Amino acid sequence: MTTTIADASMRPSRPAPFRLGIEAAAYDFPGERQDIVDWGPQHTLPAKRIEAICKSGCRYFHAAHEIDEVELAKRAVARLQAETGFKAADIGALFHVHTQQFSTPAAPRSLPLEVAGAFGIKPFWVGSLAQLNCSSIGGAIRMAEALMNVHAEMQSVLIVSSDRVYGERFRLRQLSGIQSDGAACLLVTRNTRRNRIGALILRNYGRWYLGSDTNSAVEREMINLEWHYTRKVMQEAVAGCGIALSDFSCILPHNSDHKGWNSICNAMAIPHASLYPDNILQKGHACCSDLAVNLVDIGLDKVDAGGHLMSITQSNSGAFSALTLHPADEHAIN
Repeated sequence: MTTTIADASMRPSRPAPFRLGIEAAAYDFPGERQDIVDWGPQHTLPAKRIEAICKSGCRYFHAAHEIDEVELAKRAVARLQAETGFKAADIGALFHVHTQQFSTPAAPRSLPLEVAGAFGIKPFWVGSLAQLNCSSIGGAIRMAEALMNVHAEMQSVLIVSSDRVYGERFRLRQLSGIQSDGAACLLVTRNTRRNRIGALILRNYGRWYLGSDTNSAVEREMINLEWHYTRKVMQEAVAGCGIALSDFSCILPHNSDHKGWNSICNAMAIPHASLYPDNILQKGHACCSDLAVNLVDIGLDKVDAGGHLMSITQSNSGAFSALTLHPADEHAIN
């Protein structure tokens, strides 16, 4: 994690109790949607592997061959600004999260600072998080809350995610998914009346730090245990927010492995109608951006209509998270 302090004169102050919510989200996927069935033979991939990935519920994705990570991130933030009209002066911090270690420009360039500069944002705190891979988005939300706990004048935090695959042979995720290039952003706001975050559970199992993509021993362990740990963070989120699992009308998955999500719904007695897996098929797995993508396409509207939502992430390096989002209500501020 890297940090840059833009205004060292800002002094901590103790804030009044507040709730944290997600005011808005946006995303941008480059180019035309591609079909893995057409793409596979172009890269001499075995037909059985393509067939297995399609059976896992995946098929379509986007690729950014001519667009770099910074431009992708700027496009996502531009969409957010066009849709919400957020003011640069309201953004107190900007976080950049990513999974691919090369999805950031080489020093001395800084993706979050370049994004901030492009939109006239002069944040007190700027930083990047990547160590939790796809679950880094949960770490950024946790850090946004921590900063607001210290700085009462900080009203909103912009979280930007951006990832690209470097080398098409790394686009496939074992036999369960395909990675899509893209970027997204969340506007996390103090006391927003749109919704409130109820629980955010983040767990990291350090023994898997090498990742499952290139380490066969880690891959074998994760195949056996990743759904066990997914179930654990979901159960902890239920306990943390005080809402029964049966009362969640919207379960947003990590956009990979539809078969696995069906299995966990069966194991936890979750109605399949509560699971929204469409983006597993339609957009693929966009690493840290999955949360924002799913919120834009269906999640925020579900909460606006009075529903309770849970979003889950899994990472190939042993990090898991579960976030719950609920309709805003005054008594939640305590």
